[in-house]
Amino acid sequence: ADADYSISDGVAELSLGIDPGETMIWMNTFPVDPAGQYIDIIKVAYGKVGGPTPLNGQSVTILLYEDINGGSPQDAVLKWSFNTTVANSNTNVLNAYRVPALLIHGNLVAAALYKNTNPIRVYIGALDTTPPTLAERSYTGYAISLDPANLDAIPPSQWGPVENLGVTGNLRIEAHGRTSVDDLAVSLTVGKLVASGFVHLVWIGAQATYDV
Repeated sequence: ADADYSISDGVAELSLGIDPGETMIWMNTFPVDPAGQYIDIIKVAYGKVGGPTPLNGQSVTILLYEDINGGSPQDAVLKWSFNTTVANSNTNVLNAYRVPALLIHGNLVAAALYKNTNPIRVYIGALDTTPPTLAERSYTGYAISLDPANLDAIPPSQWGPVENLGVTGNLRIEAHGRTSVDDLAVSLTVGKLVASGFVHLVWIGAQATYDV
C-alpha cells in the first residue's frame, strides 16, 4: 500500500518570485496518511508555462520536514535534504526526487529552497490558483541568509501561507509514501558517520545527511 500527497490540479497559473541576493523556501504541508508514512518521493514543478525566467540548470535544494504539531510549519524539523539543479522549468512537469523512505509522524512538509544569484528577480515557485484550493497548506519564506534547519529565524514579515501574498492557491509540490520499508527497495551503497549523531548515505541517484 502507498499514498500520494497532492493539493494541485496539475497546472500552475502563477509563479512566486525572489529578488537578487535573497533565498526563498516554498512548501506544502500534508497530514501523514498511515498508508504512506514512509516518504520515498518528493515532486516539484518550477515556474509556469510561458514564465519569464530561464531556470534550468540553476541550483535548488529539495527538503523533507516533520511537523508533529501541525499548523504553521515554521517549527518543523528538517529530516532530509538533497542538492540538485532545476529541470523542466516552465512546463508544468513535476520532477521526482527519491527519498530514502523516511518515517514521518504528524505532518510531512515537502519543500524546495532556491538562492537567487542572478541580477534579476527570478520566478520559480509554481502556484496553482484554480479550485479546489486549501488554505494554510502552502507556505513560503525568504531571507538574505536562510538556514533550512532553522525556519524559526525567518522574520514574521517574511514568512507565512501564500494567502499572505494576496493570492489563493497551492504550490506544485507533491510527495509519495509507503506503508512500510522494503529493505530491497532502498539500495544503499555507502553509509558513514560524518558528525556525531549524523549518517551520510549515498544511494542510487541521490545522497543525504540526516540524524539518527
